[in-house]
Amino acid sequence: MKSFTILLFFISISSIVSAQKNNVDSIAKAISNKAWDKYELQSDSTLYFANKGIEYSQKNNSSIGEVLNIEIKGIYFEEVKNDFKTASELYFKAIEIAEKKHPKLVSSLYNNLCIMYMSTDYKKAEYYGTKAVENTKIIKGQRDEAKAYVNLGISQSLLKKYDEAKKTLDYFLTLKVLSTYEKNLGYLRIAKNYREQGKYKEAQPLFLKIVELDSLKGQREYVQDYTQLIENSLHLKDNEALLKYIPILKRSIQEEKNLQVKRSFYEAMTKVSNFLNNPKEALEYQSKLIGIKDSINSKFYDKSVTELETKYQTRKKEEQIVEEQSKKKLWSYISIFAFIVLLIVAILLYKNSQKRKLLNANKVELEKLLNQRNMLLRETHHRVKNSFQMVSSLLQLQAQGSEAEAAVTALDNAVQRVNSMIVLHQQLYAKDNLLSIDLKIYINDLIEEIMGSYASENINFKTNIFSTILDIDTATSIGLLVNELATNSIKYAWQENKLEKIINLTIDEKDGAIQFKMFDNGTSEKTSETKKNYGSELIEILIERLEAEKQPFAENDFGVNITFKKHNG
Repeated sequence: MKSFTILLFFISISSIVSAQKNNVDSIAKAISNKAWDKYELQSDSTLYFANKGIEYSQKNNSSIGEVLNIEIKGIYFEEVKNDFKTASELYFKAIEIAEKKHPKLVSSLYNNLCIMYMSTDYKKAEYYGTKAVENTKIIKGQRDEAKAYVNLGISQSLLKKYDEAKKTLDYFLTLKVLSTYEKNLGYLRIAKNYREQGKYKEAQPLFLKIVELDSLKGQREYVQDYTQLIENSLHLKDNEALLKYIPILKRSIQEEKNLQVKRSFYEAMTKVSNFLNNPKEALEYQSKLIGIKDSINSKFYDKSVTELETKYQTRKKEEQIVEEQSKKKLWSYISIFAFIVLLIVAILLYKNSQKRKLLNANKVELEKLLNQRNMLLRETHHRVKNSFQMVSSLLQLQAQGSEAEAAVTALDNAVQRVNSMIVLHQQLYAKDNLLSIDLKIYINDLIEEIMGSYASENINFKTNIFSTILDIDTATSIGLLVNELATNSIKYAWQENKLEKIINLTIDEKDGAIQFKMFDNGTSEKTSETKKNYGSELIEILIERLEAEKQPFAENDFGVNITFKKHNG
């Protein structure tokens, strides 16, 4: 009877402690929810409540409260303050706690990193999106599973992996926890994928369906949806939709603080102004766009952001090593023989550790030199890109001020060539490998730039480009060749009454050589004047620079069929 009484006493104490713990966690979560409410308004009060929540959680040993408040604090610094360094510190700190004590929260934290990298490094965004999905096994059917899948689908879309993205987004749309607004996130990405593939008519109904949810017609939360609708309407030349939704878009952007959202807005409005033949307004938006891009890059590519990620991964590996060593020590007590063996091993490990320290010191020094070199290269590409951008803007202003049609045409052609260089250096600036470039991504972005300049021509680009890494010189020559051929086709290939204007581009690899074939469906033939113009001469120079061999070709007069050896980056 006495033993039973003691048992009841300990059960009662345990219940009281558990109740107190639950109460502490509830208060910490409530503070986190308050911070979220302020974040929705993009209010600086978010930081006040998040800090209070962290302080309360640490004082009362609420690890779940600490993780939740650190997470919203990280989102605040990323989304509102655009401080990626601080956001990275907070995300990795929260992940470290959650992986040990709250595995169900890990997916949401990796999801935040996925979103952060979407504007600059698509491969890293996909990597952390995959990590988020991998950690959804223990939270099936919950909202965090939905967030992980939709953002992974977006990351795959940004890498133009449309088939993989479709599978991911299709699964996302089957989840029962989704609200109407959340489902529209999936439909928005699907609509954007249609647009990126040139399926503008299929995309338009989805964009219109999404913005219908904006009951106040101009809420900040819908600014990206309106931006995408405007972009698609430009391709469709839907003046009615442009005139209807541009004023709403301008209202929705007024209170927005996120630089990435503003960047998309300025990009869209630059295109709109050019389409509506308002060059002065276009130049104003373009200048703001350059400033926004520079601000994002300077903040995001802070050296310490990369170092934080490296330190986190290194710390995890070190913890794993320590855990393995602890297991070995535990087994050493099984027998005297095992103890002696482990002692010998320990001596050997000590000697090896001295060597590792020396190697690590050399490694750290080499990493410093490599980081310095990459920083210099990145800064060089950044300055080159800005210089090209300035040249492009000056040429555009010169063209607007010239009354000679031939001079305007020549200046417009020069602007397009400079823009092909800008696209290349923008990609080099935004990735780790600064000496080479992915041909497929570069050419697809270049085509989008070309089509943006000739939006009114209603031309359909059909491409089949394999993904390969090339050196900068080869990629530059191919980019300029695509630009010149496209320009020739647009200007000379078709009669005015031609309804279906198609340009075909195929770049493939066979037996170590690259096969390049580009032609249009026009019936016009080259004149003696066309054959002697600067564009045609430049095409011949570029083919010679690639050391390419011309192949038999009968499709039309403005096409090129060549093969040349591949030089890897």
